[in-house]
This record gives sequence, C-alpha cells and structure tokens, in this order.
Amino acid sequence: MINKLFTIALSCILILSGCLVFANDSESITDIKQVYDKINKSLVVVEYVAEMNFMGQSERMEGRVLGLAVGENLIIFDGSPFGHGAGFGASMFGAPRVDKPTSLKIKDYKGDTYELDYIGVDDYTSIAFGRLKEFDVGKVIPAEFVDTDLKLGTSIYIFWLLPKNYEPRFQVAKSVITNVLSKPEEFYLTGEINQDFIMSPVIMRNGKLAGVVSLAGQASSSPFDYGTVFGPPVGIMPLEKFKNLLAHPPAPDEFKRGWLGVSMQALDPDVASMLGFEVSGGIIVTDILKNTPAEKAGIRTGDFIVEFDGKPIEVTEQAGLSVFQKKISDAGAGGTINLKYIRPGGDKIDTGHVTIVLTQRPISPNDAPRYEDKNYDLTVRDLVFADFNNRDLDEGEIQGIVVEKSESGGWAYVGGVGGGHIIMKINDQEVKSVKDFETIMKEIEANKESETVFMVWRRHKTQFKHVKTHWE
Repeated sequence: MINKLFTIALSCILILSGCLVFANDSESITDIKQVYDKINKSLVVVEYVAEMNFMGQSERMEGRVLGLAVGENLIIFDGSPFGHGAGFGASMFGAPRVDKPTSLKIKDYKGDTYELDYIGVDDYTSIAFGRLKEFDVGKVIPAEFVDTDLKLGTSIYIFWLLPKNYEPRFQVAKSVITNVLSKPEEFYLTGEINQDFIMSPVIMRNGKLAGVVSLAGQASSSPFDYGTVFGPPVGIMPLEKFKNLLAHPPAPDEFKRGWLGVSMQALDPDVASMLGFEVSGGIIVTDILKNTPAEKAGIRTGDFIVEFDGKPIEVTEQAGLSVFQKKISDAGAGGTINLKYIRPGGDKIDTGHVTIVLTQRPISPNDAPRYEDKNYDLTVRDLVFADFNNRDLDEGEIQGIVVEKSESGGWAYVGGVGGGHIIMKINDQEVKSVKDFETIMKEIEANKESETVFMVWRRHKTQFKHVKTHWE
C-alpha cells in the first residue's frame, strides 16, 4: 500500500512541480524510490508548541516542520517559526515575538516519538537545532554525508514535508544545480524553490546527503550588525559551511558570537563614484552605539568600510549585508578584525585602518532569564540590550525587569501593570532581576498582602500601580 501511495505522490510531483522535475529524464521511478527509502530513515517530523506574544498577550502556536538526524543525538529542522520572531527587532514592545518552543517532539520513519531539548536557531540560515534526551541517544538513524563537487547541471533530489495524515510523509523531486554563486559567498542555486523548502535535504543519487536548502545568508531583524532582510535567494548551502554549522550549534552558552555595535547599509559603487572614490562595494556605517567596539576603535557614522582583514567587501545590495555580518559573528567575542575605512569630509577623503577587538553579541530577549507568577498572572524577564535600544536609553540607564505578558483579567492587569512596563520596585523593594522579583512575590504570597504597589517605568515616565489581591 505504501509503495502504491508513493508512486501516486511521485506522479503528482511530475505533473505539478514544473521546472523542478524533468519528465524526459531516463531515470526510472524505482531508482528514485531507492533514494527515497534510504534518506527516509533519517528524516523526521518535528512537532512544536510555542507561544507568540503580542502587546502583552500570548497565543499558543502549534506546528510541524521537516527535520533531519545528523548525529546520534542531534536533530536539525526548519527554524523559520522561531528565527525572526526570536530576534532583536521583535523584542520591541508592540511587535510579535515568538518564544522558544515549550515542547519539541520528533516522529521517525517507524512512527516512534521522542522528545527534544531545544538548542537554538541560526540567524543566517533559519536552521534550528535540538538534542535527543540522554536515554534516547542513538535511536534515530543519522544521514550519511558525501563530499561532492556540485557543478552546474548536477542532478540532485530535494525532499519536503507533506501535510499531516498523509502517507508517505514526504515528497521528493528531482532537480539540478542551475547556478553556482561565488559572490558574495559560495552558494548553489537550484531553480524555482522558495523559503517553504528551507531545511529540505538535498540528496545525491547514491542516497547520501549533499547539503540542505537554506537562504543564501540572512540577517536577523536588528539594525545593529544584523540588518533587515531583502529577499536573499534560496538554494543549497555548501557542505563545508554546513559541517561548520553542525560543529557550532547556535547555543548561547556554547559559543560567544562577535559584535561590532554599528547600524549599516550596503554601499552602492555608483554612490561611491559620485563621492569621488572607486570601490567594488562596502558597508556604510549609519549609526554607532555607545561603548561598543566600533566606537572605541574610532569608527564614525558616515564611514565607508571597504575591506575586512585585507580583502575587499564586495557588498553592493542589502541582501549581501549578511555576509559581512556573519564574518563579525563568527570571529567570536574577543576575536580581532582589521577594517579599512574611507571617510569623506569636505574637499578631501581620508582613509584609514583600524584593528578592533570584538565583544560578545548581546543576549537576545528569548535567552534572557524569565519568571511567571501565577498569582498575579505576570511573566517577566531580565532587561537586555534590545530593551534599552528600543526605548532610546543608554544601557544601564534604568534598572528593573520587563513585563512580557500580563494576562487579561489577572490581578496585575486589572491594577494597570501591562506588557512593556519596566518594574523597578515592588512595595518599595528594588527589583533588579527576575530573581529579586521571584523572592519578593513569594514573600507577598506568604503574607497574603491585600495590596501591592508596583513602581513601573514606561515612555520615560515613572508611575505607581496599586494592585488589589484576592487570596483564597
């Protein structure tokens, strides 16, 4: 029955997939099925539960995405639901933000289900990482890698997930390499595929993994070192880069990513020519944060950065910014980089070189410690860099914790404590962290106090909120 369904599904692909499938190819369905059967043992369905927060309210999210076993305990999967939502730009109050998944489960080709511990999602590829629980290590079959020289016209197979309750679980289509990019970085294009194919395994005829479908470099939504995305192409990540990503999963505590502390845009060579100098591309510094590596090194707003470690920066469009951004990130906290800049000024143009020691990329809101108080229906977290940046404050200018969620009808909500407020004091006790908050709230619960006074900060004003309690 399964073989019959597979044949039907494959026939549909030949009709519907357009340029992805070449109907005049001499390869038989039996050959394709052999490739399918081999990689199918390493493919998993990842089911997740998460919360999307918006304007201090939350909504439960459930979904399923394609996953792939790449080690005895390591699973990678499509992290698009958690990528941008979990990034810096979405931390601004009033913008949707997706929390880390609260539940992650995978189902293998036999129908067996296992739980995963969430590691994180890579900002540049939207590939997410999870680990099997210790007692389940070795129970899934990892894909085999093959070092292959992908060239224009090389035949490949691409797999993607079918809707729930379909059997087989995946579709497969034959495609070819349609372009090999060398700039702004090495990347392989595969025809008309879009972001719906992210994390789709790319398989050779021998059934071994040649790579996965990803974006050709994507920046998260923060303007500081991580500019806005402008439609990067979708294709195949080179295997060497893919292996490096697997060796350094995006776990905040495992690798301290480098940070420069600038806002930037791409340098159009025509714009540079109008200003009196010729370059193949570069970075325009549009803003610099205080006390950052860039400011300390003497970089100024309006500088044109044209070389990175002695090599020209050939970035001419916004979509190429991620190549530069990722170099900064991969250099790591404490890493040293060398930049050449051009500084227009009146009738003359100055040039210079700076050596910069990078600091650690600021922690994102999703990685900040948080705490939920069920009595007051409040979820709070520690302040992070994005909170100061989004509120136009110097880092450390105020102390407190951020209200991420205030449930409608809860004691805090009724008393006027809402999402986006920064709690500075409770009953005249200072609150500098979620640990302080937890301690104070437990004391209040133990004493069954009839009223709680919250000193909060919002929109550059301090307010006092009197919250009535109703203990049972």
